[in-house]
Amino acid sequence: MRKLPVLLLALALILCSAYVPEQASSAGVVGTDIVGRAINETGAAFPGVEIRATNVTTLVTYKATTGADGNYTMPSNFVPGLYNVTASFLNHSANVSYSNVLVKSGQSARLNFTMLEVLCKLTGFVTNGTTPVYGATVTLINEQRSYSNVSVNPLGKYEIPKVQPGTYTVVASKVGYYSSDPMPPVVLIRGETKSVDFVLQEQPAELGGKVEYDGSGLKGVTVKLSSSLFTAETVTDEDGNYTFSQVPSGSYTITFSKESFLTNSMSVGLTPFEVRELNVEMEYDNANNTQTFLLGLDLAHSLMVIGLTVSIMVLVVGIYVNYKIRRKPELLDRDDSEKD
Repeated sequence: MRKLPVLLLALALILCSAYVPEQASSAGVVGTDIVGRAINETGAAFPGVEIRATNVTTLVTYKATTGADGNYTMPSNFVPGLYNVTASFLNHSANVSYSNVLVKSGQSARLNFTMLEVLCKLTGFVTNGTTPVYGATVTLINEQRSYSNVSVNPLGKYEIPKVQPGTYTVVASKVGYYSSDPMPPVVLIRGETKSVDFVLQEQPAELGGKVEYDGSGLKGVTVKLSSSLFTAETVTDEDGNYTFSQVPSGSYTITFSKESFLTNSMSVGLTPFEVRELNVEMEYDNANNTQTFLLGLDLAHSLMVIGLTVSIMVLVVGIYVNYKIRRKPELLDRDDSEKD
């Protein structure tokens, strides 16, 4: 007798936590029952769906099938109780299943379902072998159907969901790249998620030119070409020439820099197989450089060096002349007689 209150309390808790469905009296249904409607993804009636209601306590299962209008109702021998209710149809899944639905005597529960076709999914990654390639179009195609989607940042991943089962040809492509190599047809089985990765080879461009200063080629200029996916750097040769080869097509920033010169940056776009010539004139950075004249000195010190050099030359000439006169004093006498 002491256990009876405990059992009653447990039963009360179960009944309180049970799902209390929408009443169906407004639909004109009377008596103890489970009713409802099944539709497809577009909202149209879905006939032929099997509805199963299993009593949680007795495990007795009642079945009903949706009609042409998508509606169903349980058979007349249905009894009140606590039920788990599911819907099934070949190659489809229901959007919901109901657990612990409490159906009381003289009441009806309305339970609706949306049936979703079980399809396939293709996924994978697109790279150039080392770096993700985003914006590439992956296409699935056969005689009846075609599907496509694009790879996205940051990993170059693509997904093509809701694909009908079948055998498909799969290809990946992007402007600036060769299309993916032919591969065996891909067989997709209903409910399967298959992974296929692609490696795309760039269609390279070439960029080169000459860096000049004051009309002559400038040696030792660092030239850097960069984008989010590609970076290269080189230095101009004796004649100021530079070259970048095997550059993936795309948009870049190119920067020219050298000590004592103003850095020059600009944007450049390269298309597949393009050979671009880009010549640049560098400007001296007068504002930030004081060593701009003779021997790497500023103007004042350069003039001092020039003045000192001239003074030394005059002094040397004077000493030389004095030496000559001392050796031949008659030269001085001759000059004096000529003046007289």
